[in-house]
Amino acid sequence: MRVPVSVSIESSPAATGPALLRSGHRPFFLLAGLYAVVAMGLWLAAWSGHAPLTMMTMSWHGHEMIFGFAVAAVAGFLTAAVPKWTGSAPFAGPIVPLLVAVWLLGRVAMVFAPIAWLDLIFLPLLAVLVAHRVIVARNKRNYQVPALLIALAALNAMTHFGPPSQALRVAVHIVVALVALIAGRIIPAFTSNALSQAGKSVKCTTPRWLDVLAVPAVVAVALAEWFAPGTLWNGAIALFAAAVLAVRMVGWKTVETRHSPILWILHAAYLWLPIGLGLEGAIALGLPWNPYAALHALTAGAIGTMILAVASRAALGHSGRPLKVSKATTAAYVLVLLAAAVRVALPGTHAVWTSGLLWMAGFGLFSYDYAPILTRPRIDGRPG
Repeated sequence: MRVPVSVSIESSPAATGPALLRSGHRPFFLLAGLYAVVAMGLWLAAWSGHAPLTMMTMSWHGHEMIFGFAVAAVAGFLTAAVPKWTGSAPFAGPIVPLLVAVWLLGRVAMVFAPIAWLDLIFLPLLAVLVAHRVIVARNKRNYQVPALLIALAALNAMTHFGPPSQALRVAVHIVVALVALIAGRIIPAFTSNALSQAGKSVKCTTPRWLDVLAVPAVVAVALAEWFAPGTLWNGAIALFAAAVLAVRMVGWKTVETRHSPILWILHAAYLWLPIGLGLEGAIALGLPWNPYAALHALTAGAIGTMILAVASRAALGHSGRPLKVSKATTAAYVLVLLAAAVRVALPGTHAVWTSGLLWMAGFGLFSYDYAPILTRPRIDGRPG
């Protein structure tokens, strides 16, 4: 049973003010797209020695891709989804610009070592806001969401006050767990609805036990990354999780989506999950392959592509527009998929540059195409 949540400072509807700040998904999806370009450009410039940016180390790159780019997209999704999950009022009013300001503060702080700790404020704030909604509503199905956010906040602290590498790898898997959770809910539903509207009498199905097992399997990989990285145990658990996630999508009618970019990108993004975890397991068990291949299959592949897929669809739906993407957005899908494939499959400096430029082009196109949608009022006159 859903319990109504009283309207407070964090949920008061905003009837006036800039359209960009009327709903949390608007600024955070746009910031995620823009920051994907900016952060990658800064890192490529520093990595290649073309800019004297001493803070732009490998750990900065990993940190900002997870705790800057990915967390912005997570915030955008959750501020749109949690009110629906809990039957509560939308996130609007002062809380949206506050969240944006805190996220931006963290990005600036990460360039200046003495104040980098300010980056630690955002995730606990988001976790509290989400936890309040789901707990008051007794929305037990989603208790795992604030738990994962709290885990991410703790790992972020570890990247600041301890060796960052291991904490970042575990954090990647926590974000992957969120991706697996969200994808398992939206992909079958969106695919079934779209195919039904197209006159195809098909239904996407997932065995209940696979849905229940999917997120714990990924969390188990995260724990193995923390307690036994690179071991046979790590490899075996990663392969098990890859198998669970692969079998989970068997009934999702993936082939039927091939003519609809807004659908096939969701399936393509999800497919990177078993690919990345499978590579991680195989490498841990002795496959002579670049160890960064698995990491980038999960980050550039699963996380990056799923963010692009969900943000583009949600922005259309929440603006009252038809769920049909433009040619520019379809090109963005292809560019980011290619960026991930190049980074995973090819070694060397040229692959890093090629992948980075493809990534920047893809998210640049997304930002260009969706800035007008995210910064203007809904076309149907509704709030949000």
